[in-house]
Amino acid sequence: MSDFRFSSFLKALLLLACVLGGCEYVSKLDKLNAELAELKTHAGAARELVEQRRQEWNELKTAKDKLDKLVEHEAELIKQRDLLDTKERKLTVEIKYLADSMAAVVEKTRLSAIGTVIPELKLSGRPTLHNAKLFKFSDESISFLHSDGVANLKATPDELPPEFVQRYDLGTKSVSQRLRKLLKELSANITN
Repeated sequence: MSDFRFSSFLKALLLLACVLGGCEYVSKLDKLNAELAELKTHAGAARELVEQRRQEWNELKTAKDKLDKLVEHEAELIKQRDLLDTKERKLTVEIKYLADSMAAVVEKTRLSAIGTVIPELKLSGRPTLHNAKLFKFSDESISFLHSDGVANLKATPDELPPEFVQRYDLGTKSVSQRLRKLLKELSANITN
């Protein structure tokens, strides 16, 4: 009978161990399930954070690509500007040469015309000048000595014939004056 008691005691002890072990197992299982639920929550937050960082990275990459294109475009524009600056300087030199040459030709033409006598100089709206001798030029007028005195005729259609205005490069449409004005404008642009 002692075997019976011992075996019953052993069975009871074994049963008690199983119950206690099962309780501990269930307790640990509950703790692990709680930790698993917490990890799932953190994993979801981590996924959202990773997705947010991925979007930020894509935005940064897009911005960098745009910046690279802008830098490349700016470099091309600087290259074009430098080329245009060089061309502008060359044109300015050429225009200066043309302006100087034109001024010299105009001056030579005017000087060679001084003393020329025109037997009859017909003018619109004024009496005809007889034996008109050219004696002085300005950029806006020609002065004549004639049989009745002195006439200073301005480079306007109602005072001086158009062929004189054109031949001696006079008035507001004077090529040499326009070249000098253009040269001043170009020089002002280069210094700016």
